[in-house]
Amino acid sequence: MNIFLSVFLIPLMMQCDNRGENPCDQYTNLSNEQDLILISPTKQSYAKGETIKLKFSVPSKMKVNSKDIDIFQTTKQSSGILRIHLSELFQDNNVNFVKGKKIDDFSSSPVYNTVTDSYELEVDVILNRKGIYSFDSFATFQDREFEEGQCVFIQIITSIKGNNISDNRFEFVVI
Repeated sequence: MNIFLSVFLIPLMMQCDNRGENPCDQYTNLSNEQDLILISPTKQSYAKGETIKLKFSVPSKMKVNSKDIDIFQTTKQSSGILRIHLSELFQDNNVNFVKGKKIDDFSSSPVYNTVTDSYELEVDVILNRKGIYSFDSFATFQDREFEEGQCVFIQIITSIKGNNISDNRFEFVVI
């Protein structure tokens, strides 16, 4: 019995050395790049009917943890996923995706632009709803969804440039 344990079970148990580790943790390049999202014009208040533009752009070539990476050349993904909670911005307003597309109120899909070598999202929003708009300024971009057996190559944590209150929310009023 001891021979059985030594020959079969101990090597089997040694293969499970990385219990609790997610294999994607080692594949994902994680970066914090602030202010990759811009809402323009940037003001504290807007008039009802005014149009604002939300833009996101991240270069395909970047330096992460002292190493050069190229998202597009590595992944061949022509779009990515930008997660930011924008339901407050989209609610009761006219929304037009100029570049990229809406997945849902929490996710959009920036597209790769071969001219700028960047993943880009551009949205025009006509502000029809009066009142205070307040939403989280933080967002996450990654090249693809975590899929079974397939890890993401890059994950970037970013924010809306000019978030105007101390708790990392973006806030303005429409009058």
